Amino acid sequence: MRATAIRIPLKELDGAEFVRVEEQYVPSYAITSSGLNVSRVSVFGIVVRRYETENFISIKLDDFTGTIDAIAFGEHMDKVREIKEGNAVKVIGRVREGNNGLFISVEGVQKLDFEEEMFKRLEILDCYYRSLGNKGKEDKSKPVKKKEKKETAEKEKPMLADFVQADELEVEKEVIE
Repeated sequence: MRATAIRIPLKELDGAEFVRVEEQYVPSYAITSSGLNVSRVSVFGIVVRRYETENFISIKLDDFTGTIDAIAFGEHMDKVREIKEGNAVKVIGRVREGNNGLFISVEGVQKLDFEEEMFKRLEILDCYYRSLGNKGKEDKSKPVKKKEKKETAEKEKPMLADFVQADELEVEKEVIE
């Protein structure tokens, strides 16, 4: 059974630890900065660099929180061939480790139209601003105990689950076919 592709911002993969699993039918995975184990991801990004050889096509994605390379090998190269620098794309693939750190091995890619791109950008900004919380907006009319302040901050802190959603069916269908 295929692991679910988890939608995360690229900053989650920045500095993630890759765990190589040798056991059959158990995928290798990365431990993200928030402690989530991910083997397959679904990410949004703007293509900021593209490189093609006869063996692979590499695109560097930027989602305004971080960057990562997405590399298509073999039969998956055709899915990336039409993608150009400046295109907004959604990529599903496996997290892998190479000589230069983590990358995504492309399983599926979808070019986004203007409305989809704007939605993804707003989604990232929403998550970013929620992560800022109410810093500096405390009610100073009543004293707050240190413990209460910490508990309130923890409740308002967004969880990685806020980024994870299951609307990736279009690309998933293409990957399965």
